[in-house]
Amino acid sequence: MALNKFMHPRNIYKTPPDFSKLAKKYKEFSDVAKVDITGKVSIDFKDPHALRTLTKYLLKSDFNLDVNIPEDRLVPTLPLRLNYILWIEDLLTAMNKNSSILGIDIGTGACAIYPLLAAVKNKWNMLGTEMDEESLEKARDNIERNNLQHLIELKKNVSTSIFECVFTGNNDQVYDFCMCNPPFYTNIQELLESRSPARPEPKNGFTGSSHELITEGGELQFCRKIIAESKIYKNRILIFTTMVGHKYNLKELILDLKAESIEHTTTEFCQGRVTRWGLAWTYKDYHLSKLVVPKHISRKKNVPLIIILPDLPEPENDINSCLEKIKVMLIDLKITFKVINKRRNEISLSIIAYNNTWSNQRRKRRLSKQTSEIQHKQPKHDLEMHINEKPRPIDISNKQQISASKHKEVVEEIISNEASIHTDQQEIIVHGIMKIFMKDNHPNVELEFLNGKAGKEGLHQVIQYIKNNWK
Repeated sequence: MALNKFMHPRNIYKTPPDFSKLAKKYKEFSDVAKVDITGKVSIDFKDPHALRTLTKYLLKSDFNLDVNIPEDRLVPTLPLRLNYILWIEDLLTAMNKNSSILGIDIGTGACAIYPLLAAVKNKWNMLGTEMDEESLEKARDNIERNNLQHLIELKKNVSTSIFECVFTGNNDQVYDFCMCNPPFYTNIQELLESRSPARPEPKNGFTGSSHELITEGGELQFCRKIIAESKIYKNRILIFTTMVGHKYNLKELILDLKAESIEHTTTEFCQGRVTRWGLAWTYKDYHLSKLVVPKHISRKKNVPLIIILPDLPEPENDINSCLEKIKVMLIDLKITFKVINKRRNEISLSIIAYNNTWSNQRRKRRLSKQTSEIQHKQPKHDLEMHINEKPRPIDISNKQQISASKHKEVVEEIISNEASIHTDQQEIIVHGIMKIFMKDNHPNVELEFLNGKAGKEGLHQVIQYIKNNWK
């Protein structure tokens, strides 16, 4: 676990588990464990079977839970699940809610991992909802094999509503919180393309079924649905929470809550190479944003770059005209883009550059202008003299006048050399989120760096290019 210092301070996995002890205690774990020449015991984290076995026996060793993790279902990562539960503990404690806790787990899954951990660790009463019949049966089996039926109830969700199944019948119960680990992706293609090639390879192998990972509209729309329904059930649930897998989705959800003046707070769940975010909101008279909760050490400061652009001539000075103008610049720079969110006066794009096409733009323009001037002034027969002439190295700094054809060679060489610096399309130079918005009727552009070889400086150069070429 590479980033233990960023975990919740009470997370027991801040101290990595002792695999040697696990191997001695449980034969099934020793069967998947490997021992190197120094005697260190480890497992192949890319092997789903090894991951499943590790999780099973960590639950057995640390929580005395006997959990059957199906081969075709998601293997829960315990440090992340614990981080989420510990954060909810902090929120409830800050609200002076310390006993008789009732919680809802939306989409509990085949393992029912959150209800099981909440029940054995905190004696919370939990209700788990699930749409998939097979996962529901396996979750019920896991609860019964641990004799936790008195603390955990399961309900099948047969509607498109998230909370309707909880309050059907005569259930007038008021719950202290709800939690959710939503599906992250819209479709299989988005799932396969979700990880940036610039990031390190994932340490863990891939697990999970399609219904656990994919939903219509993806994570953002699913979480927005929770927010929309929370307004209906605001008097039945004290704190609404959800996990968020993509940082730009978190920002959009925060904007949604701010737009309706809904009290909210966030946190960061750090474990290994994986970062997730927690979002909580309430309609009660609690200032969540001012609650004292464990503050994780920031892994890195990521302050967005913001510029105010000159107004466009009327009547083009609006968000759509700004978007079209920026699209042209991105296409010129061979930067790929995708609209990820669109509001009345705000549009967000995901942008990716595979080549540095924006450096030395002033030099290119100057050389191109000089070429044009020389071609205009030079007699035609002088130009023809150079057509079959063998190219020779040219010193650009030489102040002597050069022919138009030679000048063109220089310009093309500069451009082609820069364009060929990164020919591997799997190597991302800059990946960021671009937000275009109107503020006080002035066009603004905000760029947030996500990753890429060129770093924040590369993103700064892109936004400088847009500023320089806006007119």
